[in-house]
Amino acid sequence: MSGTRSSTRTASKRVVIVVVALLVAAAGSTTNDLNEDAGASSTLAPVLPTTTTAISTTVISQGSGTSTTAATPITTSSTIPVSEVRLGIERIDTGFDNPVLLVADPLGGFDFVVEQTGSIVRADQSGHELALDLSADVEFGGEKGLLGLAFHPDFLDNGLAYVSYVAKGPHTVIEQFAVSNGVFDRNSRTEIIRIRQPAANHNGGMIAFGPDGYLWIALGDGGGSNDRFANGQDSRTLLGSMLRIAVGIAGIEAYAIPVDNPFVDGEGGAPEVWAIGLRNPWRFAFGGDDVWIADVGQGQFEEVNVAPVSAKGLNYGWNVLEGSSCFQSSACDASGFVLPITEYSHDEGCSITGGVVYEGDAMPSLRGQFFYADYCTGIVPSISRQGQDHLWTDVIGGGIDRPTGFGIGRDAEVYIVTQNGELLKLVERDG
Repeated sequence: MSGTRSSTRTASKRVVIVVVALLVAAAGSTTNDLNEDAGASSTLAPVLPTTTTAISTTVISQGSGTSTTAATPITTSSTIPVSEVRLGIERIDTGFDNPVLLVADPLGGFDFVVEQTGSIVRADQSGHELALDLSADVEFGGEKGLLGLAFHPDFLDNGLAYVSYVAKGPHTVIEQFAVSNGVFDRNSRTEIIRIRQPAANHNGGMIAFGPDGYLWIALGDGGGSNDRFANGQDSRTLLGSMLRIAVGIAGIEAYAIPVDNPFVDGEGGAPEVWAIGLRNPWRFAFGGDDVWIADVGQGQFEEVNVAPVSAKGLNYGWNVLEGSSCFQSSACDASGFVLPITEYSHDEGCSITGGVVYEGDAMPSLRGQFFYADYCTGIVPSISRQGQDHLWTDVIGGGIDRPTGFGIGRDAEVYIVTQNGELLKLVERDG
């Protein structure tokens, strides 16, 4: 198994959209017509109208997608070489129920922790105040459960948040909620998309808003092993893909298709698909104008991919490649694939847990580093956009026990959640 950034209000690029008619939406199909096709959306979505923008002109910038807090960081005036940073771990809170993600409160309150069993609670170092309970709807077990949370970039104006979970079927479900005073209003609940999964694992489940204002959704290849359902290289399915959709748009009930999606007209692929070739992208993060994807491997390699947010139609290689190596073949044609910026073998771990890009002020030498971990061995590496990697495991005092997710808190710092219910913080030690 196996990010997010608290950031300041900035001016965002307006999204230019052209009118395109989506013929299938006009054909009179109902929203349930595709439910029985694994990997298909339950919604036939329109293309975003030309007069509509995905986000307002002035928004809260989301450095890695799921956190919108205006931070009050510690200001540090100087940097030192990354290799000289003395990184440490602080235990901040305990007692969470299978936590998988931390997300900052866009209003600056206590951070939210997503519990895989079906609840969203506060990291308040006390009773973990409940914000939302979906346990009756969530199918929990193994890789299934409540997996994602993202606040709309215009949250201060519209109060909207989105959750991702696995429901019975199994189905991946994305829902929209209105949030008031830190509580998710169940009466406002709106289903955005429902996707049937052919197996119980490789759900992906991470959702985050990119700097483009659109909601990105990471989905695994449908489960089993060895890409049993042949979804990795199939752009017509939503599985094994990164999706990109517009939500929270006035006059559009569920979602719309951004006009610059590579298959916006449905020719050659599903309109929602932005990139393909992913196995199980448990976590991804935005940093600046890049997206970082930690993709869980099969039997040999774990990998980290990075690409410009604006690069559409990319293919990350699964199931032709595992990492940068040919999968189940002594030779293969790797041309046209995005190769990992870094990878590690199963001699070092077994399941990558991504990951956040650090952009805070308390540890200025580490700005731009993408932090990740391994669920089995607990190693904690990081890597820069230039490909310079660092292993912090010994410096922090050894591997972390079963890390399941990361997050950027309201203080713009890096947090890690673990299977045993702990919330940890990366800190720079003195001396």
